[in-house]
Amino acid sequence: MAASGIVGAGFGAGASSAGVQISCGSGSRGLVMIGSGREERQLAQNRAGLIGGGGLQGLKGRQLVLRGRESEHGRRCRVVPQALLQWNRRPELVGEIPRVVVITSGKGGVGKTTTTANLGMCLARLNFKVVAIDADVGLRNLDLLLGLENRVNYTAMEVLNGECRLDQALIRDKRWTNFELLCINKPRYKMPLGFGGKALTWLVDALKKRPEGQPHFILIDCPAGIDAGFITAITPAKEAILVTTPDITSLRDADRVTGLLECDGIKDIKMVVNRVRSDMIKGEDMMSVLDVQEMLGLPLLGVVPEDSEVIKSTNRGYPLVLKNPPTLAGLALEQMAWRLVEKDSMKAILIEEAPQKRSLFPFMGGKN
Repeated sequence: MAASGIVGAGFGAGASSAGVQISCGSGSRGLVMIGSGREERQLAQNRAGLIGGGGLQGLKGRQLVLRGRESEHGRRCRVVPQALLQWNRRPELVGEIPRVVVITSGKGGVGKTTTTANLGMCLARLNFKVVAIDADVGLRNLDLLLGLENRVNYTAMEVLNGECRLDQALIRDKRWTNFELLCINKPRYKMPLGFGGKALTWLVDALKKRPEGQPHFILIDCPAGIDAGFITAITPAKEAILVTTPDITSLRDADRVTGLLECDGIKDIKMVVNRVRSDMIKGEDMMSVLDVQEMLGLPLLGVVPEDSEVIKSTNRGYPLVLKNPPTLAGLALEQMAWRLVEKDSMKAILIEEAPQKRSLFPFMGGKN
């Protein structure tokens, strides 16, 4: 296991996925996340320089020796990490709309619902129409994270039973009106025997035929496990986001879910590594992002560091990405949304910090 003092983090909505992303630690080895596939684009350098934040303090002036594409030419390049923002443009939507994406993991408690809520809100802030479907029937929580629990009067079951229209079951967020929520059922209700993959596919098709226009993204929050609820949630999806944490139990479940998704015909699968702690990685108490990517063999959509603000935002029903000033986890989620729009990914690369020169006379002001 490689010791890591650096973990990928985002730099805000509109941030280029080709930019170096760094949350600094004090270790001599680490990870740097570099977007793959769009380095040729012209990047506008952030006028404010490095964006401040808990893990970004103290980076100015520090030189790093990068092991990646530069080292293939036979030399070790010293680079100074800089935040690069494409603040002058919006992301270009790739693929046929609507993009139906399922967020899954297999293991519970890794952050599927949090990822769904924040990604959906980020996409809405980028002026895309988004519908988030909470497919966890008995234990729905997506409405709580969005602060919409008191506005759920109708659900998809009432739509299927002919008791209300689809637009009545859709809950429009007041903060961003191009974001809507659809719950499958009310809490403490069991899954109806007649509800399955065909019923969810019918709902997705109905969203495509709405008079006001089809959404750009349909995000499906998948329940934990690989039982009937999981099969139902992945049936209409064309893409998948696999959320995992860097622990062996989560990785085993993620590997199993990857095989099931591929068997169902979903080939576009990207991975999100959540709750990463650089201090534990440096102490070799947690697997690094590079280790996780090598084990699962999936494209990396984003890395979300451990952040106490996630729990605070969840209890308040206020998505983390709306917090001002933004947190490291919120910025990472914003960049994930940018990559999702453009079907881009990240790459984990080992780096080595340039050694400091030692002085023979430390009492004379030299570094040691």
